[in-house]
Amino acid sequence: MSNQPECRPAALARVGRGLAIAALAGLLSACAQQPKPMYSWQSYQGSVYTYLKDDGADYATQTLALEKNIETARASNTELPPGFRAHLGMLYMKMGDGDKGVEQMQGEKVAFPESAPFMDFLLRNAGKPQAQQAVAPQSAVQPAVGSPAAGSPAAKSPDAGQAAPAQAGTLKKGS
Repeated sequence: MSNQPECRPAALARVGRGLAIAALAGLLSACAQQPKPMYSWQSYQGSVYTYLKDDGADYATQTLALEKNIETARASNTELPPGFRAHLGMLYMKMGDGDKGVEQMQGEKVAFPESAPFMDFLLRNAGKPQAQQAVAPQSAVQPAVGSPAAGSPAAKSPDAGQAAPAQAGTLKKGS
């Protein structure tokens, strides 16, 4: 007699059924459609990392990459992720194109209304307050009679308002 166990037909049938079920489950899961991503991330995360690392990267290159992401997201009918437009707006402002920067931040507020307080904060720091944009240019706004700005000597001197616009177009990192 040999020491090897005998193969029984019932045991082989159970193993065969188990393998068939596993193969069928694997086949069906491979054919299942993967869920469509909610946002089109592409190079956005890498751009944010490069910006925060601040290794002297070219803002124009980052801007071009993000603009390309906008086009591919439109083509694939996917949404831009939260913060995408705000980041692009900050890059525009770093490059000196404040109008495009403000436009992108306004777009962020429309796409994600919960970001409005932060976008308003960034716009205030960039020297582009929300109220002045819609109402009138800053030079046309007159201080109210009796307000501290109307009677202060600094408001009357011609050099008083010259220091602020030079700093208005720049955002500090972390703001």
